[in-house]
Amino acid sequence: MKKLLDTETQTMKSIFIIVDSGTAIRNILRTDVFKILKTQRNTKIVIFSPIIDEDFKKEFCAENIFVEQAPKWKPNLIINILRSLKKDLWANNANLFTFKHKREKRKGRFIRKFALKTLVGKSSNRRLDSYIKFLERLELFFTPSIADRYFKKYKPDLICYTSIYSKYLCIEIEGQKRGTKTICFIQSWDNPTSKGPFPVRPDRVVVWNNILKDEVVNHHDFAEDEVFISGVPQFDIYVDKANFLPKDKFFKKWGLDTEKKLITYTTGTPGTAPFDHEVIELLYEAFQKDSFINPSQLLIRLHPKDKYSYYKKFENKPYLVIQRPGRPAQTNDNWNPTREDMYGLAELMNYSDVVINVASTITIDAVAFDTPVVNVAFDGHKTKPYKDSCKRYYDYDHYKNIVKTGGVKIAYSIGELVDHTNLYLKNPAIDAEGRKIIREEQCWKLDGNSGRRIAEYVLQYLNEDR
Repeated sequence: MKKLLDTETQTMKSIFIIVDSGTAIRNILRTDVFKILKTQRNTKIVIFSPIIDEDFKKEFCAENIFVEQAPKWKPNLIINILRSLKKDLWANNANLFTFKHKREKRKGRFIRKFALKTLVGKSSNRRLDSYIKFLERLELFFTPSIADRYFKKYKPDLICYTSIYSKYLCIEIEGQKRGTKTICFIQSWDNPTSKGPFPVRPDRVVVWNNILKDEVVNHHDFAEDEVFISGVPQFDIYVDKANFLPKDKFFKKWGLDTEKKLITYTTGTPGTAPFDHEVIELLYEAFQKDSFINPSQLLIRLHPKDKYSYYKKFENKPYLVIQRPGRPAQTNDNWNPTREDMYGLAELMNYSDVVINVASTITIDAVAFDTPVVNVAFDGHKTKPYKDSCKRYYDYDHYKNIVKTGGVKIAYSIGELVDHTNLYLKNPAIDAEGRKIIREEQCWKLDGNSGRRIAEYVLQYLNEDR
C-alpha cells in the first residue's frame, strides 16, 4: 500500500459516504477511516445518514464535511420482481447452502417457479451470469433518479457505501447510472454468502479477510484486483488496552463482583434467536443450582434490535446484570453506538471468562481477546425441526469456517452449555489453538491499522484515472 496520498496539490474532490446503520457509523465514521479522510484538505466529504440531529452534525460536520439525510425510496413492483428473480438465478448459480436454504422457504408461487425453470433449464453458469446481468440492466432502467439533486449539488468523484443490501440504494443506483466511481465496504462477514447477489455492483470492494475476498471473487464475479483486504476497522481499538477501563473499574461500573467469574451471554435479533430469553432462563436456573465450578455471575448484553420486554423478568436478580448497548436511533439496526460503547464492548470481551452466543459475530470479538466461546445450538424450551432450528446456523457457509477450526464449543442442550462453560472456567487455554486460527482467518491482521488501510485505499482510488 502506498503512503497516504497528499491531496493538497490536487483539485478539490468530493466523496459521498453512505451509512444507514449504527454498525456502519461505528465501523467507518468512528474509526481511523473517517479520521484520516477528514484531514485531506482538498477533499470534500458528504455523509448520508438516517441520523441528522444536532449532536450528529456537531460530531461530524466541518468546513469540508457535510451531513445530509439519507434519501429513501420504496422499490416498485417491477423492481421487486426483477430482484427476486435475480436472487433465484443467483442461488442456482452460486449453490451456497445459506442462501439456497433461505430462498427455499420463500418459494411457492407458480409463476416464479415456472419462470425460473424456463430460464435455468440446462443453462451453463456463464449463461446464468448473462441472465443476471440482463436483469440488473432492466432494474437500472426501471429505477427512477431519486438522488439527482445531490449529484448536481456536490458533484461526487467517489461514492463509498457500507450496506450493499440497503433497503433504499438511491444514491448508489444514481451513481451507477452516471458512471461515478464506487467502493463498497462489506460490513458483515456473512453478507457475500447469505444475502444473495449485490443489488448494485460497486467498482471496488473492501473486505476483512481472504475468506471474504474469495467469496466475492468466486460468487460475485469480481476480479482479484477489484477486492481489497483491510482487516476489521472496528477492531483497531482492541490492540491497545491502555485506553480500557481497568478491570476493577469496569466491574464497578456495571455492578459486577471482581471475586466472581464473568459469564457473558450476548443475544441476537428476534428474527434469528427469538428464544434467547428462554436459554437465559435455563442458564439462570443452573446458576441457582450452583452448577458452575467457580463462583460466577451472568451479564446479558442485548442486541440493539432485541426486545427488552423479554428480559424485564431478569431485572434485580442476584448475580445477573443486563447491559443495553448504544443509543436508540432510527437506523437499520436501531442504534447509534458511541466511542464509549465501542470500548465498552472491547472491555467486556476482554474481561469475560466465557462468552455465550448463537452463531454471532460476537464470537470473533471474543476470540480477538482469546476469550473462550460457547455457541448455543438448541432452541430454548422447545425442540424445533432443523429447517427452523438454530442448529442450521452452524451449517451456514460463513459460520462453518468458525466451526471447522475447533476454536469454539457448540452446546446442543442446557446440560452441554453448562458443561462446556465449566470446562473453559477450569482451563481457559482449552481450544486456544483453534481460537488462534479464527483470529488469523477472520481478523486477518490485528495490528490497529485496518482503518488506515481503508482510508489509504479510498484516497488512492479517488485519485486514480478511471
